[in-house]
Amino acid sequence: MSTGGKMKLSLGAGLLVVLLLVGVAVGGYALVGGFEPQTPEVLRLALIPAEDIVEMMNLFEPARQYLENELGVKIEMFKALDYTAVIEAMRAEKIEIAFFGPFSYVLAAERANARAIVAGGDENNKLAVYHSILIAHRDSGLQSIDDIKARPKQLTLAFVDPASTSGHLIPRGHMESVGIKVDEHFKEIVFAGGHDATVLAVGARKVDFGATWEGPFNRAVGQGLINPQEVKVIWKSDGIPRSPVAVRGDLDEKLIQRIQQAFLDMPQKAPAAFAQFEGRWERNKSYVAVTGAEYEFIRQVAKGLGKLD
Repeated sequence: MSTGGKMKLSLGAGLLVVLLLVGVAVGGYALVGGFEPQTPEVLRLALIPAEDIVEMMNLFEPARQYLENELGVKIEMFKALDYTAVIEAMRAEKIEIAFFGPFSYVLAAERANARAIVAGGDENNKLAVYHSILIAHRDSGLQSIDDIKARPKQLTLAFVDPASTSGHLIPRGHMESVGIKVDEHFKEIVFAGGHDATVLAVGARKVDFGATWEGPFNRAVGQGLINPQEVKVIWKSDGIPRSPVAVRGDLDEKLIQRIQQAFLDMPQKAPAAFAQFEGRWERNKSYVAVTGAEYEFIRQVAKGLGKLD
């Protein structure tokens, strides 16, 4: 065989090796990087800090263990100190799963590609609702929205967080709808940082009235932290769809479905873990599948108030 023939054979063999390597690489990508991504080793989960975040995380611990066992993936908790931190963590791909409020979810869907998968349900596995309330201290003299409208310049108001649904968006929207210009008319507005903090601020007469939802108010009354003869509900909203759990929208679809199913199964497979967390916060009886469309009216309220592009 001539030298040229040997060279052709060598080149042919080399080309075959290159093609085989490319095939292996493409095959590896199909299994790992593109068409069927591997399940990540860690999923990071955050809770909206509606109240004391350390207490919330401690009560969620059995649920975290259930999710970890059910999914076969380590679940790490992400500690956030306010609502915006959770939204930004998802936007920056620092978390994969989060409990949001309805408005914070709408913001996260807009800014961080969040996708709602489940929300709190009732005993009939139907999407449950909750209510925003305005509470006022007796010494404020407030009995209704009309009383607020009559003398807002003399009043101090506590909201929870700018991204809170019941602790900001919905009560702000209602006051604006009856002619109260929230940013212009009040003596002072503060953001207390949590629903429990708002309730206690009203109870301690640090503000005249505040926005929250029924849960923290009823717990504070039950625990003797506030006197219901001194702090009363002066307004209650229509029903608001319960808070959703959302995932980052760029996760693998099969993984999203597995996460969703794990939450849906939690009340039956891990009833104690479910009850420990839900019994303290929203008191849901089940989780139900959602798509995000359930929160469209929240989106419209936010747009109307200039809180969403």
